[in-house]
Amino acid sequence: MQVYRTNPPAVFAKLKQNIDLPISRIFLEALELENASPNQFQLALESATQAEIPLLKRFNTVFETIVAVAPLLGLLGTILGLIRSFASLNLGGLDGTNTSLVTGGISEALVSTAAGMIVAIFALLFANLFRGFYRRQIALLQEYGGQLEILYEWHYQSLNQKEVTYASNR
Repeated sequence: MQVYRTNPPAVFAKLKQNIDLPISRIFLEALELENASPNQFQLALESATQAEIPLLKRFNTVFETIVAVAPLLGLLGTILGLIRSFASLNLGGLDGTNTSLVTGGISEALVSTAAGMIVAIFALLFANLFRGFYRRQIALLQEYGGQLEILYEWHYQSLNQKEVTYASNR
């Protein structure tokens, strides 16, 4: 912002140096419009921002899927463990039941439930962390985008006033 405020043409080199940052790509796309009105500049800035949003949100789907699927896998393991436990019961037989198979199945059920919950909890923590990061980035893009729009309009008006003055002096 400081470079654009003092020397607008020099901002292009600075933005191209940081082209890996979304804000640089957005600002560069809007600033590369030649002789754009402030309204056109604002539209270019908004459309470039909209194009970058999917890149900022790219991990949301993965985290949401993990958070949704992990408890279901834990539940599936619980059901399979209980089925194994009940299958090892020999209710009608004279020899009794094999308690090690019953407890093994229950243990399997509890371990799979806990594992599914642990995975879901950690995925949810990371999803919220990235969601917070995304929201901060959007807020910064809006803040700096608004400042850039104001500066662009100010430079646009000063250039138009110079042209009017130059034309009237001829």
